[in-house]
Amino acid sequence: MKKLLLASVLAIASTTAHAQTADSTDAKCSAFATGGDDQPIETKGEKARYEQCMRAENALDACDKRFKAGELQPGPEIGACYAKATNNRCDGSLDGSRMQVCTDWVDDHPPAPARVTVAPPYQGPPPIGWVYGPYTQCADPPRCSMGMVNVPAAGLNVRTVPNGYPVIALVNGTPLYPMRREGDWLLVAPACDLTPTWAWSWNAGVPLNRCWVYF
Repeated sequence: MKKLLLASVLAIASTTAHAQTADSTDAKCSAFATGGDDQPIETKGEKARYEQCMRAENALDACDKRFKAGELQPGPEIGACYAKATNNRCDGSLDGSRMQVCTDWVDDHPPAPARVTVAPPYQGPPPIGWVYGPYTQCADPPRCSMGMVNVPAAGLNVRTVPNGYPVIALVNGTPLYPMRREGDWLLVAPACDLTPTWAWSWNAGVPLNRCWVYF
């Protein structure tokens, strides 16, 4: 009877601890998505950031379990697991210790730059990748020689191939030179010098860029 009672108490305690952890994770991701505590998630962008955070938290918890089980070693192995869980972002959803391990690994393993080529005789800025043409106000080159980003989101994704993996995003108003068209996709070059905004696009989690402003 005592053993049965003890087992019941441990089971209840475990369930309570799991619920508290889940509540804590939910609260952390809600705060991360909205930029503050106790703020309701209202926009599509906030919901996307919240879901991204929750996926990362579940993956990070899996990393911790593997580490405790001895499947991952301190340093590079656990760092690589954290980096994969956050898609190499190591962003503000991480706590202090996880953040340090994650950023150490990412700093030692920078991603290879995306390579996009274009056939001659094009003479001008090098291409940066492929974008969805209808979001550029120039979906039918060569009838138009320049387009401009116009997308109902925090940035237009630039991809290595049509409908491929996004590498950066551009803010609304960024001018672009269309170079080649494949279906609805355009290979583009920037019509201005780009600079980071130090923010992320909310729909793909890639660095958001804008035109450099000269004074």
